[in-house]
Amino acid sequence: MKLDGSLIVMWAGVAVLILVTWRKKGWIGVQEGFTGTWGLSKTVIQIIPFALLAATIFTQMIPQSVIAGLIGEDTGLTGMVIAAVAGGMLPSGPFLSFPLAMTLFGTGAGQAQIVSFLTGWSVYAFYRVIVWELPSMGVRFTAQRLAVSIFLPIISGCIAGLLFQLM
Repeated sequence: MKLDGSLIVMWAGVAVLILVTWRKKGWIGVQEGFTGTWGLSKTVIQIIPFALLAATIFTQMIPQSVIAGLIGEDTGLTGMVIAAVAGGMLPSGPFLSFPLAMTLFGTGAGQAQIVSFLTGWSVYAFYRVIVWELPSMGVRFTAQRLAVSIFLPIISGCIAGLLFQLM
């Protein structure tokens, strides 16, 4: 495991949360936190290997040249649009979308396009729109939300592209 700044910050945050919990609820509160973590971990451990396998197998089905041609660094705005729509069509949670984004990036997708992909997955989420939003919020609200957010994945990809060039 590579020890980088974000991992150090994450572990420091967890240590602070443990201390605050211990101070407010005592050792029982900390134990309940660990018990909850163990229960969640049992579920996640069952999902992650399959999600990682699905993501890497998916990228094996599509030649690297096709990925680079559709959403590579040089595809610009068109690649961001393709990536955003693909992200929105992905019927999954974070266990598949982030490993897929990582493998797409490793096989030729551009950084800005991956930002558009993940933002499209988050904002559009067409499967969630159909299953949850339309039935619970109605057509009018859903149409308005999609209308005002339709360009967000593209805008975020453009901003990310500019930031990546500066860094």
